[in-house]
Amino acid sequence: MESTQAQAADPGGFLNILPPGQDGTVNTLEWGRFQLTGKYPKHVNDQTEMYDSLAEAAPGVKEGELPQYFKEASLGLKGEAERSYSPTEGVAVHRDRLGVPHIEGKTREATMFAIGYVTAEDRLFLMDVLRHLGRARLSQFLGASEANKEMDRAQLKVAPYKEEELTRQWKSVCDRGEEEAEACEDLKAYTKGVNAYIRKASLHPKLLPAEYPALQQMPKKWKPEDTVAIASLVGGIFGKGGGNEVASGRLLSQLQQQHGKEKGRAIWEDFRNGEDAEAPVTTDKPFPYNQPKKVDSQSTALLDLKTVDQTLKQMEKPEMVADGPFGKIPLKLPEETSNAILISGKHTQDGRPIAVFGPQTGYFSPQLLMETDVSGPGIKARGVGFAGVNLYVQMGRGQDFAWSATSSGADNVDQWVVKLCEPDGGQPTEKSQGYWYKGECRSMDVYTHRQIAKPSAAGIPKPGLKNIFFNTKVERTIYGPVNARGTVDGEPVAITTQRSTYGQELNSALGFKRINDPTFMKDGARSFMKAFRGVEYTFNWFYVDDEDIAYKHSGLAPIRDPRTHPDLPTWGTGEYDWTGKFLQPSQQPHVINPEKGYLVNWNNKQAPEFRANDAEFSYGSAHRSDLLEKRVKQAITSGEKLTRADVVNLMMDAATVDLKGQEVYPWVLQVLGEKAPEGDPTLQAMRDRLAEWVKSGGHRRDWKPRDGQYDHAVAVAIADAAFPHLVDVAFGDALGGAKLPFSLEDSPRQKVGSAFIGGAYSHLNKDLRQVLDEPVQDPWHQTYCGKGDLEKCRSALWHALDQAADDLQEEYGSAEVKDWVYDKSRDRIQSQSLGVMTTPDMDWVNRPTFQQVVQVGVPLKE
Repeated sequence: MESTQAQAADPGGFLNILPPGQDGTVNTLEWGRFQLTGKYPKHVNDQTEMYDSLAEAAPGVKEGELPQYFKEASLGLKGEAERSYSPTEGVAVHRDRLGVPHIEGKTREATMFAIGYVTAEDRLFLMDVLRHLGRARLSQFLGASEANKEMDRAQLKVAPYKEEELTRQWKSVCDRGEEEAEACEDLKAYTKGVNAYIRKASLHPKLLPAEYPALQQMPKKWKPEDTVAIASLVGGIFGKGGGNEVASGRLLSQLQQQHGKEKGRAIWEDFRNGEDAEAPVTTDKPFPYNQPKKVDSQSTALLDLKTVDQTLKQMEKPEMVADGPFGKIPLKLPEETSNAILISGKHTQDGRPIAVFGPQTGYFSPQLLMETDVSGPGIKARGVGFAGVNLYVQMGRGQDFAWSATSSGADNVDQWVVKLCEPDGGQPTEKSQGYWYKGECRSMDVYTHRQIAKPSAAGIPKPGLKNIFFNTKVERTIYGPVNARGTVDGEPVAITTQRSTYGQELNSALGFKRINDPTFMKDGARSFMKAFRGVEYTFNWFYVDDEDIAYKHSGLAPIRDPRTHPDLPTWGTGEYDWTGKFLQPSQQPHVINPEKGYLVNWNNKQAPEFRANDAEFSYGSAHRSDLLEKRVKQAITSGEKLTRADVVNLMMDAATVDLKGQEVYPWVLQVLGEKAPEGDPTLQAMRDRLAEWVKSGGHRRDWKPRDGQYDHAVAVAIADAAFPHLVDVAFGDALGGAKLPFSLEDSPRQKVGSAFIGGAYSHLNKDLRQVLDEPVQDPWHQTYCGKGDLEKCRSALWHALDQAADDLQEEYGSAEVKDWVYDKSRDRIQSQSLGVMTTPDMDWVNRPTFQQVVQVGVPLKE
């Protein structure tokens, strides 16, 4: 059967890819067959090779070869259906050759029912894990192992909702307006569709995921509250920014203790990168936000250095690895991810804009994202959404346009310090459950989160009934959940977190509903701008059609009391609260058809004067977005007219570059000079290897020849080993043991694909340029390496290489530089199993998980 309803009007020019495959449900029989034969069930792993093989072909991919690496993303089924069925009256589902469901509904209710049905069909066990984790009841579902209990406790510190609060959240949407009421009905229909599949799977073992028999459980009825719980989980990971003021304050206190108040503050400002004029931005137009100009020092509450480490330890996140019925279930997600390249039509061969963009959401089996193609009354879109909250396509394409997102991290989370008290007037302690607010001692909202978690194959609790019937105490203030205790000036305090989207995560569904609606989107880029006014999560949104490219920032960004510093913890006494106002859409970064002719983003700074959130220390002179932008700018400046393949090649060329190799080591080499001190042969060989690597582009790739190791494997080993030593010799004297609230490096060795988002890359980049007396816009208040003396800095950097040589000799068991061959498998992307089955690892590449290649109205020639 061939579907024509949506396909007839499809202008073409849309491609996408989402590894490992569409099907995320593996039954017991399929699992047993895989164990015996190693053969994956159909559509579990049929997009991995397409995705992985692009790294071998790029940057030499030609236009006609794109279908080898991306599938056509038609609106409506193109070609014959592999399977067609109707989960309810008034709707048809057609599965294509890769298993993607194409839904054609005659009524809106039936259409939404089918979305719920196919989502459960492809992601039921994953949805179940996420709804329990969102409720902080993973232990109740998988078993009360210590790992599962820790994940529940962590979720309670982010979104501690009672069941009635989840109910209130979705029901409040129903009563808000006409659009919201329709969204409410959509949620009800979606829920019915999920439950229809659950009923069917409960009766037919072939439809039931193998994880349920292993847990000796059956899936329970889905409720609208489950979707809200998952929305709170997703919003607490991707759609937020900030909330690290206590750690930022610790750094300031430590620097001031060492250097004095004024100098310590200046060093903190240098490292902070809150507003660096050299930071790469998405739009060049300034959008002022969070500019601290009239701060009242009395508003700031810096925790005592004697106790702050213990306070921060209380707020540490667990490993985010659950115990499942078939082993570990890793749920560690990259928090600031995704990239986008959009090129104006004036720079393309066909005169129409090109976009290559998508989210980096990690590599899981099954994938967290779920692809659907939907056509029904008031909805026409194809793309992805997070399983369980995918009522609407969240990133994808419409009739004649496409859109995508990157995490923005705008500052919508704050840590408040509340003074503890006893309501009866007694002496407060760090355990007190009263806090001073507007002159009175208020009682915290305290309740017990109870779980009954029977032992299972997934989670074996410690002995004792208390580990099966266990309670977690939840404390909340007017600001939000209490996360930790500590002291300020010796007096007991609590740290409580306020997030602007807390309690209203479902509100953002309105923006997705709008962009899925072809009638709402009739005015193209202007409609896109209006649609994403309805999303309160903090994201960068990108749009392309056959004429325009556009960028819009979304988020419920609070306007703070001007007396407070947005990067430091503030007293939560009621005097310095948020103003109750939020940035209006016109005040947030946005642009249609920028003059420069392109848009690039890789989670970098949004716009000039839009201050980095308090947890973001990497918005400096070098950012991973430079890997994309410098290539795009060079291509456009050359006057070359670009094709889709050209833009894919630009993206892929950037995707294997080590940011150190492009933005740090060129300056290291300039400081070092040509010759090693005293003719040291080891140091000279190390320097020369780094120079060859930098000259070739600083890649971590196995390309020419493709022989199973990186082309410059020795240089990669040296670069990785030397980097922490370089940071230490440059900044060690100034920091003096102070604890930076960020990691020095975001390495590919984490095996999640996404890399180089945070670290000390920009700090070394700027400081070494200052040492070399290079032009520096917005220079630091001092130069750190060698205290600004080039010869002293040079000596320090050679010493760092010498330290790295010692490390490498010990690691590789050889004093010969040629033997320090980096093993590229250390970087390989590990597909994380979220259930019964794991898909193959892939060579490291830094690119979106779900990726679209779009040139509207320019179909690929067959």
